[in-house]
Amino acid sequence: MSVISESGDAVAAEGGGVRAVTRAFQVLQSFTADRPVLSVAEIVRDSALPRTTVLRMIETLVGERMLRHAADGRITVGARLIRLAAFAEAAWAVPEETAERMTRLAQETGETASLYVRSGMRRVAVAQSPSPHSLRHVVQVGDEMPLLAGASSTLLVAASGPDAVDQMLASLPADRLSGVEAAAFRQAVAAAARDRHAVSHGAREPGNSGVAVVVRDGDDRRPAVVLGLGGPTARFTEDRVDVFLAALEAAASDLRHTGLPPALD
Repeated sequence: MSVISESGDAVAAEGGGVRAVTRAFQVLQSFTADRPVLSVAEIVRDSALPRTTVLRMIETLVGERMLRHAADGRITVGARLIRLAAFAEAAWAVPEETAERMTRLAQETGETASLYVRSGMRRVAVAQSPSPHSLRHVVQVGDEMPLLAGASSTLLVAASGPDAVDQMLASLPADRLSGVEAAAFRQAVAAAARDRHAVSHGAREPGNSGVAVVVRDGDDRRPAVVLGLGGPTARFTEDRVDVFLAALEAAASDLRHTGLPPALD
């Protein structure tokens, strides 16, 4: 099967797969909660697929009621996705006690608390409790981010086993990272594996920092899960990071008892 690289291009991934299915998912992933109606041009841009391929995928998905033609000629999501969305929400919703504990963590630290799971070459936010500050880190549940940048990403790779970093780097296009960048990434993952936590400043975007701890290590059956705090770098001073780490460790310990989404069992 193909996956989307950090640059948005389709690249080969492990195992076999049906190319048309992969492309159909690339089209569907162009839609978001904030962008439920798109033009064909927007889908072509977001999916990084040829226009002729996008048109074929759209017609197939319309026939399956996964998409439909809007009155203005654009494309929107179809009614068949309602059932899938309800199923996905039930499977990925965190237990109430876990959500409450994350809310307390955000209130206690003043920063946005997020629960991330590794999914292939990406990290996905499965739960979040926002910071009480107006200036805060914003990630929506379901957002996908690259595994190459940020404290939570680095820690997810570290918690996925000793071979994870080699497998990940081998799956990237040859020109994606320089030798120096790859070496630095390996060092960061090794440090995260040793410390069982990770800290980053400006890794994903300038002025944004993150701290993360392991909730669960990954194995062949279950993906790694981490709990992180994110916010403006100005609030992530060295002394505050120590406070954040202590709060995160306590919360992560509680989450191991309150539970994760059913899909992660």
